[in-house]
Amino acid sequence: MLQVLLQSVQFLLVIIIAYLFKKAHILRSTDGVALQKIILNLTLPATIIIGFNGVTVEPILFIMISLGLLSNIMLVSLGGFIWRRKEAPLQSLMMFSQAGYNIGNFTIPFVQGFFPAAIPYIGSFDMGNALMLFGGSPMLVDKVIHKEREHSGYLRRIIRLFKSPSFTTYIIMFILALLGIVLSDRVLSIFELFASGNAFLSMFMVGLYLEISIDSVSFNRVKKLLVTRYVLGVALALVFFLLLPLPELVRVSLVLVALAPIGTVSTINMIVYGTSRALSSFLASISIIISLVLMTGALLLIL
Repeated sequence: MLQVLLQSVQFLLVIIIAYLFKKAHILRSTDGVALQKIILNLTLPATIIIGFNGVTVEPILFIMISLGLLSNIMLVSLGGFIWRRKEAPLQSLMMFSQAGYNIGNFTIPFVQGFFPAAIPYIGSFDMGNALMLFGGSPMLVDKVIHKEREHSGYLRRIIRLFKSPSFTTYIIMFILALLGIVLSDRVLSIFELFASGNAFLSMFMVGLYLEISIDSVSFNRVKKLLVTRYVLGVALALVFFLLLPLPELVRVSLVLVALAPIGTVSTINMIVYGTSRALSSFLASISIIISLVLMTGALLLIL
């Protein structure tokens, strides 16, 4: 319990320090782009390799992939229904804000220090989550708002999906697990070197991207979006933990992903579909802080 609380305080401290660095003009928000490239192409794949190495492929991993898909489909659809009377940009904003989880840059770094056994389950969920983030959710939004975009072809979406280093790493490690191939300790030690910096870099990047100023109209809109997301998220977490006949570790993993912040790709999609960059950035930033509090609280209650 103390370890969970200490981890959360450490994460918050890193976020605050990065934010203060930005405010003091030591670093800029744009420096977060360089950190993001390091995380997505190096430290996160290394963390996934360590987490998945030696995992036995069981039906439960396929269940997690399915739950990643189904939860996204359900929440995107609910978002479209809730703001069905709004104009297309607002309806798409609600849909993207309800589904899509920031697992690679937040949830995995959050658990890797004290809960590494959960990474294969969270990573499997993220495979289904990624399928929706990079293709499924935009297709659902297009269908609901009756607008088909030129870039929404199936082939382009699949290519875009495999351009994600983390998703490609998931697939490779999944195949190795199916074949029963386990990386040796010597090989693993190389990846451990890079993975050790993943949590710090991820939280520092969050701090650089953090935005806490916005106009009153946008603030009220963000408040409605986040209240809806986390009411649905808490309800989903309760269903996962109390009703699913799965091992406790798996149910705890599902609680964490249900409370995870809005995915980075979801934020990008909001901008593509007409939401201002300021509102999208503020929404994602506040979502991270709320998720940190809720995920910590959930673990303190469960463990």
